[in-house]
Amino acid sequence: MPETKLIAELFEGGWKKVEVIIGEKSMVFGKEKIDFRNITDLELTTFGGKECIRLKSGKDYYLSFGDKQRQIFRFLAFNIKSDKFAVYFLSPALRGGVLVANSKWEKGYFSITESAVWFLSPEKQIRVPLNAIGSVSRDTRTVGDKPRVVLSLTHLEGKEVITSFVLCPETTLELLMDYLRRILEQQKPKEKFSEIEEQILTMVYTGVDSSSIESVLGISTEELNKIYDKFVSLGIAKVVKIRKEIELTPKGVVIVSEIAKKLGGGKGG
Repeated sequence: MPETKLIAELFEGGWKKVEVIIGEKSMVFGKEKIDFRNITDLELTTFGGKECIRLKSGKDYYLSFGDKQRQIFRFLAFNIKSDKFAVYFLSPALRGGVLVANSKWEKGYFSITESAVWFLSPEKQIRVPLNAIGSVSRDTRTVGDKPRVVLSLTHLEGKEVITSFVLCPETTLELLMDYLRRILEQQKPKEKFSEIEEQILTMVYTGVDSSSIESVLGISTEELNKIYDKFVSLGIAKVVKIRKEIELTPKGVVIVSEIAKKLGGGKGG
C-alpha cells in the first residue's frame, strides 16, 4: 500500500475525527506513531456504538475507517507482528459438524500472534482467539483428488463449533500441532470432575436447561447451583440468566470434547 492519508475516527472518551497516515511500515494518527511490527493484536469489533478496528500496541486503540475499513483491516492483518506459515486452508470447512457448501481451499498463511491465530488470504482474514480453540488433530481429506493429511482445528465462533483444515508440509504441520496443543494444555483447568459434573457439562453443552438437568439427574436446585458456581469460578462457564443458567466458555467446550473422547475410547477397549 503506497502512503495513504485519510480521515478516520478515533475513540478517546468519544469518537473524534483524526487524520491517519498509513505508510509501508507504520501508521500515524493524532500524536501516535505505531510501527506495524509492534501491533500484537487486531480485530474487527463494535465499540462505542460503531463498527471499528481494535488494534493493540502497548494499549488498545479503536479506529473507524468507514467504507475503507475492510481494506485497511486486510492490510494490517498481513503486516502485524506474527509468525506466518505458507499454507492452503479451508475455513470454515464444517459448521456445527455439517459441511459448508460454498467453502473452498485458499492459498495463504496460517499466522500466529500473541492472542490469536489467523487464516489469511486476499479474500479472507479470519481471526481465531487462542481461548476459542477447542481441539487440534490430524485428519485425512481429499485435496485435488488425492488423500492428504491435514491439520484439523475446531474453534468457537459465537456459540457455533467451526472446523477448519490446514494443508502444509509435514514439518510445518508437526510444528503447528505442537504449538496449538501446548496452548490447549495451558487452557485446561487442572481440576478433576466427578461423573455427575461431567454429565452436567455435557448436558449444558447440548442445550439442556437447569430444570431439566435437575429432573433428569434427580438433584436439587441448591446442589446444581453449587456445581454451576464451581464451573463459573474455573472459567469454564458463565452465568447468562438470573435463575442461574450457564453456557460453556471455550475452555468448557474443550473439556466436553475430552469427556466425549473418554466415553468413546472406553467402549472400544
